[in-house]
Amino acid sequence: MDKKYWLLLALMLVLGIFSGMFLQSQRSAGESEQFYQTVSANSDFLLEMQETARVGKFDITVHDAYMTKEDGDSFIVVDLSFFNASEETQEIPLFNILVTDEEGYSAEHDSSHEDQRLVGGQLRPEGLRRGTLAFNVRPSGHYELSYTNHTGSGLASWKLNVNEDKRQES
Repeated sequence: MDKKYWLLLALMLVLGIFSGMFLQSQRSAGESEQFYQTVSANSDFLLEMQETARVGKFDITVHDAYMTKEDGDSFIVVDLSFFNASEETQEIPLFNILVTDEEGYSAEHDSSHEDQRLVGGQLRPEGLRRGTLAFNVRPSGHYELSYTNHTGSGLASWKLNVNEDKRQES
């Protein structure tokens, strides 16, 4: 009986410590500064397509973008490339890439789209990987693609000049 008592007491102590850590993190999150990104087609900070940006250890270029419809949904397909400018193998994190419309709604890439030719994974030093990513978007007059370094220390955004559908509708 004595061992059960001490075990129960230890579990309650651990639970109390974790509860305190959770409450403190929630309080800290509420006090943090809010960050707002304004979406504007006229921004001087947006790169044009065909321009290359160094974000972290990658040189990223957006080559082309086009709109397509599939099963009633609108998709922007973006042709982009990653060049590993470092001397170490780097991981391409595709979850760091977003397309944002003029109202500020963001979309992550949709891996189920049929025109999905860029895969994440490791890229050797001075290696180049090019392909397409598809994003399920709402109709809008302006779109921009953003890539954020996984450490949060770098960001590049491109104005997407979306071309007409290059394929026949499904």
